[in-house]
Amino acid sequence: MTGLLILDFDGTLCLGDEPVRAYARAVAYEARFDPAVLLAPLDAFLGGEPATPGILEGTSDGYQAVAALGSQHALDSAALGRAYRASRLDVDAGRVPLHAAPGMADELERWAGWRRVLVTNAPEEGTRALIGSLGYAHVVDTVIGDAGKPAGLERLLESGGALDVNPALPLASIGDIWRNDLAPVAQLGGLTALIERHPQVQATPTVRAREPRAALRMLRDSIQDAGTAS
Repeated sequence: MTGLLILDFDGTLCLGDEPVRAYARAVAYEARFDPAVLLAPLDAFLGGEPATPGILEGTSDGYQAVAALGSQHALDSAALGRAYRASRLDVDAGRVPLHAAPGMADELERWAGWRRVLVTNAPEEGTRALIGSLGYAHVVDTVIGDAGKPAGLERLLESGGALDVNPALPLASIGDIWRNDLAPVAQLGGLTALIERHPQVQATPTVRAREPRAALRMLRDSIQDAGTAS
């Protein structure tokens, strides 16, 4: 079987909290205050402590948490964008620890014949380099960076869009944020796998799991089951 599999990067192929903590430090630099002001509530959120109502309640990952905390301190979207890009420069330069999700490269080998396309909001050039250093170069066919998800993914999925979706072939996606990574695919009838480190009660994916490899394996099983049923 063949089809289109859309992959997320942070929280899916790439794991580790240091990139999001680097973002928090960059936000603090933009706002000219002590990074601990953001790192303390961020680390509590990453550690699974209940979100403070009205601030981090409903956030799906660490990046959303940092943006919410920055907004609370009067940073606008432009300032948050500058901070994000600055933090990714450190990530891309290897100054921020991160690692490949265990078993994901092996699991992606089982998707040979599919177009495996990474769509990420991270800068494209740096992400391409990281794909190689993390051991994914042989299992990721295309990298699309600076995507601007979720709206950017919706545009990529449109007829004539860069993803060149074929309605006659299966469509699937895996990621850790329902709204950004999966909802646009689900709207087109695609199958989706949510990596749910933080609860996303509003999400309605095909499958959900805490670990990336388990989520991808469950997604593959669901596609095979759907093909058998048809």
